[in-house]
Amino acid sequence: MARDSRQKIARAALDVFVGRGFDAATTREIAAGAGLSEGAIYRHFRSKDEIASELFLSIHRAITRLVETARAGLDDAGIEATVRQVVRDYCALADADWTLFAFHLLQLHRFLHLWDDSEGDPVTAVRGIIEAAAERGEIPGGAGELRAGMVLGVLSQVAQNKAYGRLPGPLSDHADAFTAAILAVLRATPPRT
Repeated sequence: MARDSRQKIARAALDVFVGRGFDAATTREIAAGAGLSEGAIYRHFRSKDEIASELFLSIHRAITRLVETARAGLDDAGIEATVRQVVRDYCALADADWTLFAFHLLQLHRFLHLWDDSEGDPVTAVRGIIEAAAERGEIPGGAGELRAGMVLGVLSQVAQNKAYGRLPGPLSDHADAFTAAILAVLRATPPRT
């Protein structure tokens, strides 16, 4: 029962955070959304910040894992198949729970300081894919950090447009366009940095 209440609270908080914004969200609204008393929130979480932190870290870990998993298969798959896998998995993760994914996108800068770098991170994992593919001669080498940011920007900026209501439908509808754009970035000769 306690686990169910905790999950109800987290889900209700997520809906309020995305719908009204983290700063505007109140524990009263979260409790109402969960169908529980406001006091019930404090039996499971110290504050709305703790709820938000747990939600953020859960999706950030999932994104990191999916990129690291693709990186592990690069040697067998090659860069094109690896990019397709990352894009497919990223879109599937987003589409499976768009509210959680949108929360991550919209609150990334607020909660990123909570991330423990020892767990890895999506940017480092993407840079690893780029550097490994360059070492294999599949793409030009150099500017790994810049290109990692560009690759992630292709995905995250479009996903933000969806979060702002500017892009209808599931993110997976755009997977082929994402893949083509990312491969174009990776195959271009990077600028000297």
